[in-house]
Amino acid sequence: MKSILVTVAIVGFTAPAFAQAADFSAVDSDQSGALSWEEVVTALPDTSEDAFRAADVDGSGDLSAEEYAAVAGQ
Repeated sequence: MKSILVTVAIVGFTAPAFAQAADFSAVDSDQSGALSWEEVVTALPDTSEDAFRAADVDGSGDLSAEEYAAVAGQ
């Protein structure tokens, strides 16, 4: 029982930090209004290049806020 409570507490405290890191404006480190592959993989390290390319529906080579939301599951 104690281990369940500890797990819930850890998830509860770390979830807000993860949510902030995944926010588009926080990920856009150069404040360009679009996200490069490097910015996306820094925030979401499990994202594949194929997923990035698939999300880039306009073929611009970077992700808009809407395209990023698809990758980030927002």
